Amino acid sequence: MEAVNNANTGSLVALHTTAGCTMENVQRRMTGTPGQGNCHNEINYNTGCTVTGPPATYGPEFNAAGGGIVALEWRDEGIRAWVFGRGQDQGQGLTALPAAGGERAAPGAVPDPSTWGPPLADFPNTSCDVGRHFRNQSIVVNIDLCGPLAKATYASSGCPSTCEDFVANNPSAFANAYWEFGAFQVYRAL
Repeated sequence: MEAVNNANTGSLVALHTTAGCTMENVQRRMTGTPGQGNCHNEINYNTGCTVTGPPATYGPEFNAAGGGIVALEWRDEGIRAWVFGRGQDQGQGLTALPAAGGERAAPGAVPDPSTWGPPLADFPNTSCDVGRHFRNQSIVVNIDLCGPLAKATYASSGCPSTCEDFVANNPSAFANAYWEFGAFQVYRAL
């Protein structure tokens, strides 16, 4: 999941690959809006192939609602992502987030994505060999100020000056720029 500049336009779910993985003209069942179709990291400033969710799935609106659960299903048949806001029915295997801390999943809970409804983002293997392009993954969490994606969109965002100048001269703008996680849970199909 990614966002740029004010992070107020919703989540950007993106796949970044080498050549040979596209989502152009691919039939998908999802609630998000498809964007770039070429996943190759050397195309479109490493934008990847993207799907955008509504504002409530990321950034200020997501935070104001108390956060939520982000779920990812990764199979050779494709990769799908869901974002469930706090208090939203998540389906079988994902326990609703408590109001203030506490357990995140019921003991013995087994996620069943077939009960979760359509995903926010769907990246089927139709024009992308998921098994070849995705393996040995790690979770990377960072805040990249003025990285390639932000630089590519900064001028059209309505933000002042240049990205570098804004960051250098407005440190207070990033006082609340952080990630907070309740848990990471990984399940493997048997």
